Amino acid sequence: MTTDQPQLIIGTAGHIDHGKSSLVKALTGTDPDTLPEERERGITIELGFVFMDTPNAARQIVFIDVPGHEKLVKTMVAGAASIDAALFIVAADEGIKPQTVEHRDILHLLDIPVGVIALTKKDLVDAARIEAVSREIRAFAHGTFLEQAPIIPVSAVTGEGLSELRTALHALGDKARARVDSGVFRMPIDRVFTMQGFGTIVAGTVLSGVVKAGDRIGIFPARLDARVRGVQVHREKAEASSIGRRTALNLPDVKKEELHRGQVAAAPGSLVPTERLDVRLKLLSGCGAPLKHRARVRLHLGTAELMCRALLLDCQQLEPGKEGLVQLVLESPSVALPKDQFVIRSFSPVQTIGGGVVIDAAPKAHKRFDDEVQDHLSKSEQGEREALEQVVASAAFAPLAPAEIAARAGGSEAVVQALISAGVAAGTLVAVGTPARYLHREQFGELAALMLRAVKSYLAANPYRMFMPLADLQSQMAKLTDKRVTEALVQDATKTRSLVVRGRKVTLPGHTIPWKRGEAELAARIEQLFRDAGYATPLEQEVCAQLGVTAHTFANIMNALLDSEVLVRLDDKVTYHAGTVAKVRDVVTAHLKMQQTLTVAQLRDQMNVTRKYTLALLEYFDNIGVTKRVGDARVLK
Repeated sequence: MTTDQPQLIIGTAGHIDHGKSSLVKALTGTDPDTLPEERERGITIELGFVFMDTPNAARQIVFIDVPGHEKLVKTMVAGAASIDAALFIVAADEGIKPQTVEHRDILHLLDIPVGVIALTKKDLVDAARIEAVSREIRAFAHGTFLEQAPIIPVSAVTGEGLSELRTALHALGDKARARVDSGVFRMPIDRVFTMQGFGTIVAGTVLSGVVKAGDRIGIFPARLDARVRGVQVHREKAEASSIGRRTALNLPDVKKEELHRGQVAAAPGSLVPTERLDVRLKLLSGCGAPLKHRARVRLHLGTAELMCRALLLDCQQLEPGKEGLVQLVLESPSVALPKDQFVIRSFSPVQTIGGGVVIDAAPKAHKRFDDEVQDHLSKSEQGEREALEQVVASAAFAPLAPAEIAARAGGSEAVVQALISAGVAAGTLVAVGTPARYLHREQFGELAALMLRAVKSYLAANPYRMFMPLADLQSQMAKLTDKRVTEALVQDATKTRSLVVRGRKVTLPGHTIPWKRGEAELAARIEQLFRDAGYATPLEQEVCAQLGVTAHTFANIMNALLDSEVLVRLDDKVTYHAGTVAKVRDVVTAHLKMQQTLTVAQLRDQMNVTRKYTLALLEYFDNIGVTKRVGDARVLK
């Protein structure tokens, strides 16, 4: 065997004392029970991992031997979570027993595709008993993944049937479902131990991607950072390991006490810890009772066991044999990806009652019987692109980077980017900012409507303003989304002509000042006074006194004229008509093109006004980028 040989992970299953470990030992020559307590008591307590020498086979067989005791089902599920096929064991002298049934249900719920049934302890019974139990098993397997599985009578004591069983096990390699590789390293941890001279070791089955010596990885949901000093496959040192391989990683900078079964080793930043999961859950027809809303249950996800509440989203209660949409609210954080399989066991009495598949691995809280929620989850169960788009949609108004989308959807950035590009081309995703982040088109449209409503509300609350400052709009939108999205919304609204932008101000198309009676005429008189004054512009309070209006009325009309850019307020003492400012600008630029520099005194002499006016004008031109001050003079910027 070499570490390059593909592996077939086969999990044992069956009732306690039906000969699982003995059979594995007979097939491999290695006892999977390694704990002194296991050998003393004659029962499997922990997961056992044994490699079968198959030098000429296409795939290296690795056995995960699981406990059969009813109190150790959580350990059994942890072992079964990453297998390719099952070696299902029934003792010929006892037949179908309680854990036989529960293990079958668990493997069926985890969507294990194929298996072989070994009828053990053949040496203890006669041919009639073998035939009777075989019929019982065939009926028991009907409608499950074991329905077409061969039933092979064997004896670990005499060796009868072992050759035939080996042949059947090798044949599983051609029948087992090919694993889908997202390209991102992920390995649920099922063993943690230390080795003298090496430090902490974690082991598991790689579900996707590649891990190499020297890599940095994350331990989730704890968010620990670790360096991989060494990699082992089949107890042999390897430079790397990949999908479908039993793998041990040496993590020297992480303490053993920080690690445990149920955690996941994965590429840094590739998983998002969550306390909620949206799932499709199916109850076993024989589970005995309906599942009630908010029932406390045990979730077996990967190698982890977690307590959670089952919130039923589309039914009052879930009946045995039925399936429904459920949000699982976890009592401690975990990590998952869409399409991960899981098993549910009741809180008390503890028994397997159902299982299913993760739809959304990082959802928000939902209302029950919400059509939008059900539509979102239904779309998420469709194709890859639709599922990715729903990942983006579930983020609502928070734009996601490709790496964040990949972490929630479960895939390499290259594959995810291709799906994102398809979504953008189809118009269902919108790119914002540089580098691009993405929103769902529906959320982008909803934000656009909210933005226009904010501008409309501002203009209604400020009737003498023609524009809303862009900074004010960004401040309001910041409560909903980030600045990049607001900039994209403004840009899009400008293209569709639903918003008018002038500099750092925005308004609605066709917006006008809702003048009260006499105010339009008064505004025209004020404008005329400033226009006629030319360079020697009057003080605002002088105009107010000349017209004999109240300060409040005058301030409102001045705000409208300034906002409309009819007038320009240079500072608190100098206000000009916009036409006059334009004339002075022409004078300044013409002078600078001829003379290169211009002083306050030179402009004062040309305008024949006091220094107050020319200084205010030149500082204004500095601020808007027409001129630049160099010493006591100005030059063209």
